[in-house]
Amino acid sequence: MIAHHDDLGRSGDFDEIDGRGSKAAIDPPDLKLISSPLDFLFAEHLRQRQFAKILALAADDVINRKTIRSVIAFIRADLAQHIRDEEIAFFPSLRRLCGPDDNIDAILDVLAEEHREDETASEAVLSTLQKLEKGEKASEAESAALRDFADHLRRHIALENGVLLPIARARMTAEALSLVAQSLASARARDRAGR
Repeated sequence: MIAHHDDLGRSGDFDEIDGRGSKAAIDPPDLKLISSPLDFLFAEHLRQRQFAKILALAADDVINRKTIRSVIAFIRADLAQHIRDEEIAFFPSLRRLCGPDDNIDAILDVLAEEHREDETASEAVLSTLQKLEKGEKASEAESAALRDFADHLRRHIALENGVLLPIARARMTAEALSLVAQSLASARARDRAGR
């Protein structure tokens, strides 16, 4: 859940580097939902909406450095993992289970292309966030790029939540869902082992 400006005085969470209070945070992933992979993906989309909100706040220069560090980590780990989850486990499974009337190939092609765009744009976003983390100001163009990335992500999530997940709920079998859940769990186990 995002904590907004009015929570500043109550939270007492001040960044020791710049003295600004936390104005936003991204919830940790709810790993208990992995056994229900569509619910897990939906929950991850909610976290990404939190991330998009924080990017907009960062563009307005109202986020402290501690929060910016957490957003940088989110891009590098969580957002990257989510894209892999969808493209390695979820999209291929859904593609196999849908018929021509679902138009799933066109939808998944659009989403995969947007993932490539996100991966490319995330480098510039990371560069700007690293600049902000050092206490430097973002240029107008850099701030606009943060807002654009946030807007693009919101539209992407809307397509996935509004179109893709309902199709998945209608088409995916218990066996397919179980295989996706196993893939999600294995990816996180590998990640924990690599730390």
